[in-house]
Amino acid sequence: MSTKAEIDRASKLYQDFRERPPRRARRVEVTFPRAVMVMGRVDAVDYTTTHAGKVVRYRHDFAAGSKPLLCAGPDKNQLYLMEGRYHVTERGIVDLDARGREIDDGGGHRTINPKARKKPIHRKAKPRRR
Repeated sequence: MSTKAEIDRASKLYQDFRERPPRRARRVEVTFPRAVMVMGRVDAVDYTTTHAGKVVRYRHDFAAGSKPLLCAGPDKNQLYLMEGRYHVTERGIVDLDARGREIDDGGGHRTINPKARKKPIHRKAKPRRR
């Protein structure tokens, strides 16, 4: 697939999911390591995004057979979701069964905080007692 075709597909997915066209594109350099360390299975993903201009936090709980592996590369900034049975649609992350059909699990995701703040609140960590 050509780079333009990949950009067009990513742009369409963005527009379907975020409910508005992208304002700009951003190139992100991705280097995949030849070997990774498997940390374990991912039970859920929490993420903050915008829909129609509103900031929303979501949580997707993976179905038992759909859980991807959380893997880390040897360098910094290298976390990957690998394998698993899911895809991303205009509805967000959607689990798949062993035959590749979407699992009707009520969406598998839920709003965590519909009034999420645009800027995260940073709190000082409490000193640990010894």
